[in-house]
Amino acid sequence: EADFIIGTHALLFKEDLPQASLVMVDEQHRFGTKQRQSLEALVSADEKKPHFIQFSATPIPRTQAMMESELLDVSLITSTPFDREVLTQTISKQDFPNLLTHIKEEIAQEHQVLIIYPLVEESSEVPYQSLEESRGFWEEKFDDVYVTHGKDKQKEEVLLEFREKGNILLATTVVEVGISLPRLTLIVVVGAERLGLATLHQLRGRVGRNGLKSWCYLYSNSTENFRLEQFSQTTNGFDIAKLDLKFRDSGDILDGTIQSGQRFKWLDMAEDEEVVARAKNRLGSVKI
Repeated sequence: EADFIIGTHALLFKEDLPQASLVMVDEQHRFGTKQRQSLEALVSADEKKPHFIQFSATPIPRTQAMMESELLDVSLITSTPFDREVLTQTISKQDFPNLLTHIKEEIAQEHQVLIIYPLVEESSEVPYQSLEESRGFWEEKFDDVYVTHGKDKQKEEVLLEFREKGNILLATTVVEVGISLPRLTLIVVVGAERLGLATLHQLRGRVGRNGLKSWCYLYSNSTENFRLEQFSQTTNGFDIAKLDLKFRDSGDILDGTIQSGQRFKWLDMAEDEEVVARAKNRLGSVKI
């Protein structure tokens, strides 16, 4: 028996979870609708269902649309433990020499650098170098370069050693959450236009965690970077969630099987906020 159970996705595959009165899901945007429903069902008893609290710094478009439609009750934590100064900038190939100079300056101050690649190995479908293609360049230019990715069985050991001894970490989005690197002040995201805004926000959150001035460089070969430019202008997770809703649409807010994409024929959840507000006011005045 237990009063408090803490676990990962693995809990979804246990058949003997006890009935619970409260379920809390952290990083809600990393769980699918069916996964959350499955977890709720596992700890329910007949008609008795638990209270369900979900946490997210960057809600997915469908969740954001549900919040704006008041299908979910929402509490906002608007304060942060400390002020964080992170400058975000979109860069391209012509900016690479200046980027190298900046990396050298940060390392000279005993700060650390994180470089995120879209793939571990080369692919003809991706117009960027992979992690393995690039590592030789960085290892030749700098000392104490560490490498890890999702298939790396020694990932945790690599991250711990990098935290103490490393200058540069080459990785994939596997480092999006779950690590604390207090000396990390500069992150470069290669092929940033290929990633969702929620993922970019999580990656940017790896730097500046101890109050040091930090930088997030979004490296892109694309000339159409309006979405990235909009992202660069805010560090507020819920503003970014609204941008994500604007660019990706809400999906099916009732069924949940489609998490993004346009589902309404005559309504845009991101653009028609005034219409949604008027509808909510009218519904609020209806006596049932």
